[in-house]
Amino acid sequence: MNSIILFEDDISRRDQIHKALSRSVDKNVKIKLIDGEIDFQRNITYESLIKDMLSEIKPGEALIVCDKDLSGLGKFLGLSGTVVAAVADELGFPICLYARGTGEQEGEEFLRSLSPWEKKRIILDSRDVETLVAQSLNLFKGFQWINNEYRDLSLAQASSPPKALANLLGVPEVEEQIALYGSGEQGLLEEIMPFIGDNHASSKANITGRMVRVLGNWLYTSILRFPGLLVNQIAAASYLNINVDAFKDDSVQDLFKIAQYNGPFSGANNKYWWRHKLDDLLLEEKCPDGNAYANYKGKKVDPCLDEVTNTEAGYYCMVTRKPVSAENSKGGISWFPAGANLSRIRIDKFDELAPWLGLY
Repeated sequence: MNSIILFEDDISRRDQIHKALSRSVDKNVKIKLIDGEIDFQRNITYESLIKDMLSEIKPGEALIVCDKDLSGLGKFLGLSGTVVAAVADELGFPICLYARGTGEQEGEEFLRSLSPWEKKRIILDSRDVETLVAQSLNLFKGFQWINNEYRDLSLAQASSPPKALANLLGVPEVEEQIALYGSGEQGLLEEIMPFIGDNHASSKANITGRMVRVLGNWLYTSILRFPGLLVNQIAAASYLNINVDAFKDDSVQDLFKIAQYNGPFSGANNKYWWRHKLDDLLLEEKCPDGNAYANYKGKKVDPCLDEVTNTEAGYYCMVTRKPVSAENSKGGISWFPAGANLSRIRIDKFDELAPWLGLY
């Protein structure tokens, strides 16, 4: 992957994003700006024009970063991120979308995820250019990593999407748990189905290119997002029974370094841990939880409590993004991935939203 393609209709904002990206990527990475200055002599659709613009770039070689509202993009009157996303879907390009001046508030990600159009989309927090660019770079590097590593897998290692992802991440032992995240999530994988079983060289090339997008989207929007197989910083603190603020301390996190996830989309502001490796560590040290292990290692830390019940948490609320206890939450939500057994919804939030959204 060596290109970032930017669709942004505000010239000033486009220049800011372009400059910030240019300062942060290697010199061999190209940043292509779509400015709307196109030839309209041909009587073809916007979709066809965008396809022409992308025709010289292979799907696995570029990430599209796109504003949802493109109504002011040069001669592309009425163009939107929906159209660009549809082309990206058809051609197999990874894409992330954003809306200017918005940042996620409590529950916003949860509500957004219920939209059939956006459930499998990567949506950026665009409260400011710095945040937007940081997220875009993290995604670009993640897809770039997958693109490079996937091509080195043998046929046996990549015989199915779960096996390919497990081998890419260096944890072949969790293939079955990864497969659980595909249960009911066929939309993430269905785009490669037309090419499976076809031995034609062009079809194999299509699968290779598309698998970068498929595996990256699956990892980012499902496996990393819903705690279960992997846990984010707050979910890890809750699962280990360590106060969230205490767990932010590097010296505490170092105790669990052996279980830290260092794969695609991780970074200083995106930390994750393998749950099964946390379990292995605690079992080996004969400690009932992470709090006991921290104390055993000389780090006195408070337990992680549900802020409503003041009882031990252990789980993660997808709405509040805070620790929550089993008795104060609902699990097994139908639209949660099957493997996300640490993901819950706090009871008061469930009661508030369920009648309107059918959360059963």
